[in-house]
Amino acid sequence: MEDSHPTTTTIPSSPTNPPPSQPDKPPPPRSHPSALQKLRFLLLRLLTNSARTADRNLIRLSKLLSTPSGIDVLLCTTSYTLTLVHALLSRLLERRLADIASEIAEKADGILLPGETLIASLPAPTSTKLVAQVVGSSKALAETIADYRIFVRLWGVVGLYTWARSTYLSPLPSGSSREERALRGLTWAAIASCVGFQVLENGAYLSSKGALTSARWTSDVGKARENEWWLWSSRFWAVYVGCELARSGVTAYYQRQRPIAAVVDGEKEDKLRRREQKLEISLWWKDLASNVAYAPMTLHWSMEGGLLSDWGVGACGIVAGGALLADAWRRTE
Repeated sequence: MEDSHPTTTTIPSSPTNPPPSQPDKPPPPRSHPSALQKLRFLLLRLLTNSARTADRNLIRLSKLLSTPSGIDVLLCTTSYTLTLVHALLSRLLERRLADIASEIAEKADGILLPGETLIASLPAPTSTKLVAQVVGSSKALAETIADYRIFVRLWGVVGLYTWARSTYLSPLPSGSSREERALRGLTWAAIASCVGFQVLENGAYLSSKGALTSARWTSDVGKARENEWWLWSSRFWAVYVGCELARSGVTAYYQRQRPIAAVVDGEKEDKLRRREQKLEISLWWKDLASNVAYAPMTLHWSMEGGLLSDWGVGACGIVAGGALLADAWRRTE
């Protein structure tokens, strides 16, 4: 009888109980960054943000410097800032030199006999030397910028012609409002004052550079004529500033007379309307601040003896130029 074989070769496991389950191991503790790692991360983030900010500002500065008006407002603000720095540091330098002289005089008071004079050459302190250097540099740079701005205005009459031409070719329609007629009259007055200012400034500037060599512009007679033209050019500039202030007043007056606009349907349209109103108000304040600051400066240069000190000119110029620069910088966004 043949032996019977199992149908499978798998050996059954022994019927033993499964091993008891082991308790879960606690997760390994998280490693906290060290103080040095935190410092590196903060430094890296600071450098990244600084690089992004610098890149964005350089692009905006390039846009600002790509237009003549942008260059002018930047140079204007820089020039008057240097003028203010020169005025303030000059006062500081005078006080320091006066203190040094007083200290020397007090020490020599008990040594010198009546009638004797002390002549001494003493080295100035390092800080005083630095202040003196900044005073000289700021004055020289401010004068260079002012000279350049006058030079590039020599052909400004061409722009005034296009301004007058466009105004003439766009007459007011019949039945225009009083506000429109008032603004148009102020526009023509501003154009006329700018023409007078530009012609007189060009003549005075060319005379100061020796470009006008006729008998009328040489010797003492020519110098007196040059000074007179500088004064009258500033007076025409004062008239222009007055026209701009009057324009701001007319605009504000009639703006209050207008009825409040109805709310536009739709959230998007309402946001656009509010944004336009905000922009108009911002431009109005920009013009007002700039012209209010320019007004005393024009009066200062319209008088032979002047009206303001150097620090007054610098402070007013910073406000006038800064208002225009802030608006020009906003437009680069």
